[in-house]
Amino acid sequence: MFKSILVPIDVAHRSSWQHALPQAIELARPSAAEVTVMTVVRDVQSILSGVRMGFQLDHLIADAEKALALIVADYQDQGVVLHRRVLAGSIGHEVLRVASEAGCDLIVMESHRPEMRDYLIGPNAAHVATHASMSVLVLRRSG
Repeated sequence: MFKSILVPIDVAHRSSWQHALPQAIELARPSAAEVTVMTVVRDVQSILSGVRMGFQLDHLIADAEKALALIVADYQDQGVVLHRRVLAGSIGHEVLRVASEAGCDLIVMESHRPEMRDYLIGPNAAHVATHASMSVLVLRRSG
């Protein structure tokens, strides 16, 4: 049984949580595990220019926090403790860092956005699955 489950999502893409979050909750329920739902804001403009515009990043983080709060609110009455985390940086790196810091023993994530229409695992899921020190459940949706 699990003690702590991490669910990384993209708040802009419902497909990243509509299957993964309910699955994580179902896995958490039998052992009263806690579930942390996280998202990572990529500061693309700063990455490209090499200059960090703190106020822009702060605005993006605040928007992501609001969106994540709304998403998690829909699952609050499921009998599982839910936590939220919003970070900025590299998605794969931040997912692994949070999982390690929080003592997670399972990461549940979608393989990719269905809009990609491929049969490959997405780059972030692949990075996490390859480098995680804990179990990773990568969910695939058919159709």
